[in-house]
Order: sequence, then structure tokens, then C-alpha cells
Amino acid sequence: MRHLRSGFTLLEVLVALCVITIGLLGLMGTLGPIARLAGQGRAHGRAAEAMLSRLDLLRAETLAGGPACLAPGSGTLVRPDGITETWSASVVGPSVQIQIVVGSDSLITRFPCP
Repeated sequence: MRHLRSGFTLLEVLVALCVITIGLLGLMGTLGPIARLAGQGRAHGRAAEAMLSRLDLLRAETLAGGPACLAPGSGTLVRPDGITETWSASVVGPSVQIQIVVGSDSLITRFPCP
């Protein structure tokens, strides 16, 4: 007499659980670095936005100076979101050189005098 049994044996279930556990542990190991990289990306994005905003203000200030080539003033500002901006400007030949530092990011650019 032969018995037909359907289903899984205990050993098959244990092996399947081990494989699933190892896969989930591998997935969890990658979530930490991914979250860190996403946070750094957001911080760099905010810094870039702050730098571009400051650059627009400095460019407008330079153009408002008229035909004379005058560098806008330097300064430091702590924004409400905690970002610290530092900027400086100098006249270099027929152009104005601007340096903006926001956190660990920096921007150095030149634009022609009006």
C-alpha cells in the first residue's frame, strides 16, 4: 500500500526560511547606505539652491552699480533652515569674481563688468 502525501517537509520549510532570511538581511544591509546617500543628495541640493540664489543677488547688485566695475560686499548669512552661506567678491580685470561657500560646497565664478 502506497501513501501519497502532498505538501512540504519540515526540512524544505527550514531551508526556504533560511534563504528568505539571508535575502532580507542583505536587503536591510543596503538600506542604510541608500538612506545616507539620499540625505547627502538633499543637502547638496539645498546648498546648490542657496548658492544660485546668492549668485543672482550678487549679480543684480553688481549690475546695479552702473558703468563702474564695483564688487558687491562680502558677508555671511545663517538661513532659517540652518544653512550657513559665506560669500566674497573681487574685481579681477574686466570681470567680477564671486566665491560662495555653503556648508562643504563652494562655487567660484566670474562675470563681466557692466
